Amino acid sequence: MVKLVRWTTPAPRGYRTLDQVVDDLWRSGWSNPARYNTDTARPVLRPAMDVTQDETGVIVRVDLPGLTAEDVTVEVHGDLLTISGEIKTAEEREGERYHVRERCAGAFKRSLRLGDTVDAEHIEATFENGVLTLALPTRPEAQPKRIDVRTA
Repeated sequence: MVKLVRWTTPAPRGYRTLDQVVDDLWRSGWSNPARYNTDTARPVLRPAMDVTQDETGVIVRVDLPGLTAEDVTVEVHGDLLTISGEIKTAEEREGERYHVRERCAGAFKRSLRLGDTVDAEHIEATFENGVLTLALPTRPEAQPKRIDVRTA
């Protein structure tokens, strides 16, 4: 039986192979070329984020595995909410060699434009099990009001 071995040509120093570019694009998402930073030749770190809304306000959840609350900064400037931080590279131990290295490291920043209905003064942030949760309450005057209908 013939054994197949994947053969790749090493790229010259400072250049990347097509396989590396395709792997990075595959991991960072084909549909959004802005996620690929050509200056650093690495995918731009964009932690996964969910944004939901209920009657009390907006909830933002961001996956930040391996980080602590001290590693994350949440800021509001005008109507822009920004979540930023840095994922550190894994510490290399003497005698270890990487066979596969897919975990990305570096700085990240996610921003959301807040609507007129969000009460930015009362935003609450919690961090638990690697998930940052932001509760963005709706201003009292923007919450729906029930109007009773009377009969004549």
